[in-house]
Amino acid sequence: MNGIKISRISWLETFVLKNSAKEQFSQLTNFVTIVICSILLILSAKIKVDLYPVPMTLQPLAVLMIAMLCGRNISVGAVSLYLFQGILGIPVFAYGGGLPYLLGPTGGFLFGFLFASMIIGELADRGWGKQNFKSILAMLLGLVVIYIFGIFQLSILKGFDFAIINGLKPFILGDLYKLILAAFLLPQIWKLIKKV
Repeated sequence: MNGIKISRISWLETFVLKNSAKEQFSQLTNFVTIVICSILLILSAKIKVDLYPVPMTLQPLAVLMIAMLCGRNISVGAVSLYLFQGILGIPVFAYGGGLPYLLGPTGGFLFGFLFASMIIGELADRGWGKQNFKSILAMLLGLVVIYIFGIFQLSILKGFDFAIINGLKPFILGDLYKLILAAFLLPQIWKLIKKV
């Protein structure tokens, strides 16, 4: 692997376990972290600015932070749990839940969260979350993935021009601010964890 160290230990395990490898406790912390992160995704969906057809929410910020702090396995687990709850009809999305919601105008963005968490989380496992430039690059890549999935599905439903005008342009500036905020917070959180 060219000397690249991959760590699948989340910030919570680093904080709680203090590098002691206790497999049962590690599995418990992973499960609890996945549930907590899923709840954070639900809360971030409810903080929104109503735009048609895609609302502006704090979900991209939540996905970026969860993936960079928790790594691939936990972030994919959390986003999968979030999407599963929505498929079951639990109103976890910005305007409700259910399978038809995922097939609607915002569904592509929601699926994009899953693939973005895979990519960002993998890069975080490789240490990218602890360096400013690399964390910004990883999160920027994640945002691009979210946009690709979102614009693709919205284009199928409403046309490409509509998707660009209503699904991309209104979000670029806000998402860049979210990215900058996440990039500022990440190293601070890691420093705080090392001190404790």
